[in-house]
Amino acid sequence: LNISNCQYSVVTDVALELGWKTVNDEDDSECDVYWQDAALPPEVLSTLKSYQRINHFPGMYAIARKDHLAKNLKAMKQMFPDQFKFFPPTWCLPRDLNDLKSQFNAKRAKTFIVKPENNCQGRGIFLTRRLEEIPEKCVVQRYLHKPYLIDGLKFDLRLYVLVTCCDPLRVHIHKDGLVRLATEEYTPPLPSNLGDMCMHLTNYAINKNNPNFEFNTSKEDNFSGHKRSLKVFFERMREEGVDTEALWESICDVIVKTICTVQPFLSHMYRSSQASDSTSAICFQILGFDIFLDHRLKPYLLEVNHTPSFATDTPLDYEIKFNVIRDSLKMMGLNEKNRAKFYTNHSKNILQRATKNIKEIRKLKNEQREKFNKRRIKIEKTNKGGFTVIHPKQGNDEYEKHMVAAKDIWLNNTGYTKKAKKPEEKEPPKPKQAKPPRPRNICTRPKSPKFVTRRRSFSPQSTSNIKKEEPTYRRDPSRLPALRVHT
Repeated sequence: LNISNCQYSVVTDVALELGWKTVNDEDDSECDVYWQDAALPPEVLSTLKSYQRINHFPGMYAIARKDHLAKNLKAMKQMFPDQFKFFPPTWCLPRDLNDLKSQFNAKRAKTFIVKPENNCQGRGIFLTRRLEEIPEKCVVQRYLHKPYLIDGLKFDLRLYVLVTCCDPLRVHIHKDGLVRLATEEYTPPLPSNLGDMCMHLTNYAINKNNPNFEFNTSKEDNFSGHKRSLKVFFERMREEGVDTEALWESICDVIVKTICTVQPFLSHMYRSSQASDSTSAICFQILGFDIFLDHRLKPYLLEVNHTPSFATDTPLDYEIKFNVIRDSLKMMGLNEKNRAKFYTNHSKNILQRATKNIKEIRKLKNEQREKFNKRRIKIEKTNKGGFTVIHPKQGNDEYEKHMVAAKDIWLNNTGYTKKAKKPEEKEPPKPKQAKPPRPRNICTRPKSPKFVTRRRSFSPQSTSNIKKEEPTYRRDPSRLPALRVHT
């Protein structure tokens, strides 16, 4: 396990428990797994072999950046208005400035939350009711002012989602996560409390500096303080009579629909970097989904973190994040045979593809992909740990149309135009009509004879020779006709 670009010690602890060796050399290109905290450039993915694994997909910024997430979800909402209602009204400035201006009026004061396009941990976020306070380039959302409360405090849910493949899309969710609470008692937004970030924001990076923040002292103390266990939260909700199964299904539906909006782009980025890989198994990624619950327990998507923090400031943090990382690595199905099998079959696969045409190569890739997918499903079932697959599921094909629509939106944004499809029913061919004889054109030049004559050269050298060889003929002046003079 290469951890040269990883800052979290819990990843090293997981590797030691699994019996893996850790490497800190950035230039080592023969490691089985690479774990890094930054995004994955496509040119780095193109250097990896099919037996290697890395914990990022290139192109995941399409839902991790707040501006890209908003644009993609708004485009999908135009196509499916009843199915994409799980995010608050959003405006991306400066593109949506005119529409945002229409939201400000003297009749009713509305509260908006302003977010930078690409910041994390709550940096740069503030609440406002004045248009002139909003910067020129940012993401603006309606503030959800009726939250579901725990002990009078606002909270959000951090769920850990594992994507093991982008084509076909495979998504898993872990049974445990974090409930992150604010540190100030919640009251509806007023001009006097808009600047109280510890009341309106639930980010751990902001609230941990508040004197009221309570840290957990042990992993058994999982439902006290300002960071609690997601699993215990659902157990308490079930005891209060809440239909937690329906709530969990609605949250999973939000997660899958969000990832469907980016699936065509992820597949394109992967294929562009690994055109010869038929398994689509090099990349995997743990995403952090932040979910907000309103007073009716309706889930709303706040944001997606493509590099969620694995800092372990409390025993509860360590317990949950350790399990998430361990279960993710075990689901990869890595063993010592993968590397040996790759080098054994590598030259054989190259020879097979070199002796086949395009159709035969495509058929061979499909066979290899189907064989590997069956093996992957078996490995994931055996080593799932706390994860549960939420896509694909039997009898639920509605997400396929979302991915098809997302592909059309992506192609349209790139300027790609589809070719017109040929009609399925072909018209019967028209009978060929005999062509009328072509009339002879008398003005045309007659055909040249079959034999070829040598053209006479008129170069200076040849003309001088002609003058020397041929005699000159002059007319006798006595034979010239006499001139008759008229007087």
